[in-house]
Amino acid sequence: MKKNEHKYQFTAMPVNLTACMDVNCRSMLFTLLQLSSYYADEDGWFFRSNADLQAQSRLSENLVRATISTLYRLGVIDVRIDGKSKSQSPNHFKVNETAMLQWEKYSIEDCIKNPDYAIMTDQYRTTGWKPSYLDKSAKATPHSQQSLPEIEDNIDNAANEENTVNILSAGAHERVSTHPREFRSPTMAEYKQNEDELMERLKNVTSWLDYERISKEVDWLLINVPSEKAKEYTYQRLQALTTSKIPYFSKKYQSEPDNPIGKQFFKWLDNWRKLHGKSI
Repeated sequence: MKKNEHKYQFTAMPVNLTACMDVNCRSMLFTLLQLSSYYADEDGWFFRSNADLQAQSRLSENLVRATISTLYRLGVIDVRIDGKSKSQSPNHFKVNETAMLQWEKYSIEDCIKNPDYAIMTDQYRTTGWKPSYLDKSAKATPHSQQSLPEIEDNIDNAANEENTVNILSAGAHERVSTHPREFRSPTMAEYKQNEDELMERLKNVTSWLDYERISKEVDWLLINVPSEKAKEYTYQRLQALTTSKIPYFSKKYQSEPDNPIGKQFFKWLDNWRKLHGKSI
């Protein structure tokens, strides 16, 4: 077989943009790109219901809406809703390749490691949340006109003592100032390594006491966080991981009503629900 000759089908993905995304947005983008390559008409539009996208992306109904909201806000996709959608979910889609190309201005290293470039799924569990494609106040300009900063504003340009960049966090654009050298420092590298290790430990714990103990280690880590954006990103990771572990601990300790650790967990869960307004 010749070099670079493949005997299987594959879908071309924008490497830098994909590297910035969390796993949910990445799954949805892959799904839409794959569908577009097969079904898009001459104008680039194709039809898919929410149920279709759930099956093909392996995401829940709510995550389908949230990831589409994120991609729409970024300008990566255009959407339309017609009368066949009873739930006001988009069912016509168009991939915006021009918007995806904007991430090629950045280095792959920044896209992977720099928390300021992270694209996180919209927080659809937040009280009053509305998908960006239904919220006319979500964007000041049409999403097709949104753009990332020019290359001279890129964080890679070390000639700028202080660069202004577009932050892609929680699926929204935000203008902030950031010091480029900060994200290449040994301090930031060590911080990210410690953060990753703690998140991996949290993901694998089987006892609520261990989860609380490691969560406190995250709190200690945040005391000396190198930047506010890194702190925000760490907090988002912790909240997302906590949300994902709640069903596991609930099921575990419901079968052990006399377990004192379980009682401690459910007491924490009641307070957590009151604080976040969630019904998990």
